[in-house]
Amino acid sequence: MHALRLAAMLAAALTVACSDGSDSPATPTSLTVAPGAAPEGAPGEMRRLALRATLTEARGDDVSVYYETVPGSGTATAEIDYLGASGEAVIPAGALQAFIPIDLIGDAEEEPAETFTVKLRTSGNAEATAQEVTATIANDDSACDQPFSKNPNPWLVNGADPLNFAHRGGVRDFPENTLYAYAEAARAGADVLEMDVYQTRDNELVILHDLDVDRTTNGSGNVVDLTLAQLRALDAAYWFVPGAGTPHDRPEQDYVFRGIATGDRPPPPGYSAEDFRIPTLEEALARFPHELINIELKPDLDGAGNYETQMAGLLQRYGRSTDVIAASFVDEAANNFKAVAPCVYTSVPLDHGTALVFGFLGSGEFPPVPEHITWQVPPDTSQIGQVDIDLEVVTAEFVAASHAANLAVQVWTINTCDEMLRMIELGVDAIMTDEPLLLESLLSTPKEQRSCD
Repeated sequence: MHALRLAAMLAAALTVACSDGSDSPATPTSLTVAPGAAPEGAPGEMRRLALRATLTEARGDDVSVYYETVPGSGTATAEIDYLGASGEAVIPAGALQAFIPIDLIGDAEEEPAETFTVKLRTSGNAEATAQEVTATIANDDSACDQPFSKNPNPWLVNGADPLNFAHRGGVRDFPENTLYAYAEAARAGADVLEMDVYQTRDNELVILHDLDVDRTTNGSGNVVDLTLAQLRALDAAYWFVPGAGTPHDRPEQDYVFRGIATGDRPPPPGYSAEDFRIPTLEEALARFPHELINIELKPDLDGAGNYETQMAGLLQRYGRSTDVIAASFVDEAANNFKAVAPCVYTSVPLDHGTALVFGFLGSGEFPPVPEHITWQVPPDTSQIGQVDIDLEVVTAEFVAASHAANLAVQVWTINTCDEMLRMIELGVDAIMTDEPLLLESLLSTPKEQRSCD
């Protein structure tokens, strides 16, 4: 299983490492049209969904992408939900991308997201990585002003295998918190994409785990002090080494994704430079409309107070409520978010959770917790700096009592095979891991054959 995980990472790395970008593009050049989603808009409003077509390397001649929407190809209806379209998008010589525009027709119906297919064909000087792409019309009509229902709780696995949470997209498997990492983790079989969100100096929501950009990028400074434009100019894969995370002391050749974000190295087929930069939350929602997502709310460091409201509004525009979890260690952030987005699933925050756990240690049970749908906890308190008592958290009794209270148990951060197998045996509902490839290799093995040998 470890060999399979290593082979997958090396295959991705070698795709990049085999070229330093100095050679002229192969013929034909690889072209990818990424799937995308956009809110439909209000009744009578015409919004545009733009699908991005990207070359791995610029060409000396124009590249044409011919597109055509396919009526009846999904749940969306042509001329009612969107305007059927066909045409040609041109990537000029020397450029890397163009956009395929599709007009959406707004309405006021509360309905699930709707999809349709766009067929693709390219000119002879480029080869598409796929012949069609799925477009998604997000439902933006839900008021999100009523509490969610936990009956049934869809995040309970009820005795099945736990969900595979790709922590930051897979910290050791892929360059964390990048669109590339999330796409690769999803393709490998991860069930949930976990991401942390901060607010920039100009009040944009971006995906990054740390307070600052120093550990993962070629830049320096706190996110709250930088604008979106400054963050987007950075290389989010600069310090990533496959299998190791972000060590800063490796030889240059170990940083196999370094330079893709800045255009100094071509991306792997199917990806673009943007996929290796710090993404916005909206970019992730647009790119992964059908993936389960876990969003960790960070403290609103600038004190402006609009962070949680902005987050709630964005999720509402993309119709995301019961297929996401909004988590936070910070009770204030969790409570502020709950006040403006009661329909969105949330996890128990730290102070509230600590009180519940100490109550459980005395009584052996949990009271009803209707305002939250899950725990997100470590196996023991050694991973929680805010708690100064040594305590095992995830036990068979804890899991049973949580399930009796209709709370899912999602455990972080589990990075060894032995510990993964132990959590599976305890019956947890999800495992958050920096190594989603390793966890997926375990989960895809028949139960009786699972081993760490």
